[in-house]
Amino acid sequence: MIRKFLSWVALAICEAIMIAAFLLYRGDMPTEVMILDMVVCTIIIGLFFVDITRPWGDEHTAKLGAMGVRWTITFIYAILAVGLMIALRNQEFSVQLLVQGGILVLLLLGLAAALRTREQIVGVHKEEQQKVGNRDSVKNAWRDLLEKMDLQPDFPVALRERTNTMVQDMRYLSPTNNPEALDTDRQLVEGAVEIGRMVGDYRMNAEQAEQVLARCERLLQRRRTQYSN
Repeated sequence: MIRKFLSWVALAICEAIMIAAFLLYRGDMPTEVMILDMVVCTIIIGLFFVDITRPWGDEHTAKLGAMGVRWTITFIYAILAVGLMIALRNQEFSVQLLVQGGILVLLLLGLAAALRTREQIVGVHKEEQQKVGNRDSVKNAWRDLLEKMDLQPDFPVALRERTNTMVQDMRYLSPTNNPEALDTDRQLVEGAVEIGRMVGDYRMNAEQAEQVLARCERLLQRRRTQYSN
């Protein structure tokens, strides 16, 4: 709250300084030209204010690419707007208005492009996170199963070793958005959960647990050959 308040105070001070500078040093500048230049400067100050106080990279670093695009657009607009403001100071007001209006349109188009870039960057980031999350869910499910087996002192060593081998092999799984691989991941998680329900009373479910584990071993081998397109 304090940071937001200080930001708005800083914006108000900058705006007041800018208006005071125009009023004090306008010279023989026509009123309509002064107002146009004040509007342009207000836009520039507002752009920098938004870029500094509300960066698009707050949620995660994947947005930083879009931040760079937006900063570039802001600097280009500021340089062009101020440069043309000075270069056209002796031109008619209508000429200045048309030129500044055209620059503003280019600014808006640039911001639209920056928004599109941001959406694409965030979309790719979310897709990568989803792929990693799917892979990690498989690893976590089988690690949990291995911990349950460790808590059963009479659990068959051979079965526990086979499960441990699967957990070790899962370190080499690659993130993927391959539909077949995603389905395999789902089946592997379901297999780990199914075996986990049998661990507490293994002797009653030994044959079924063996079948599920063998099926999951085959699924894991298949999963290691499935990658993102």
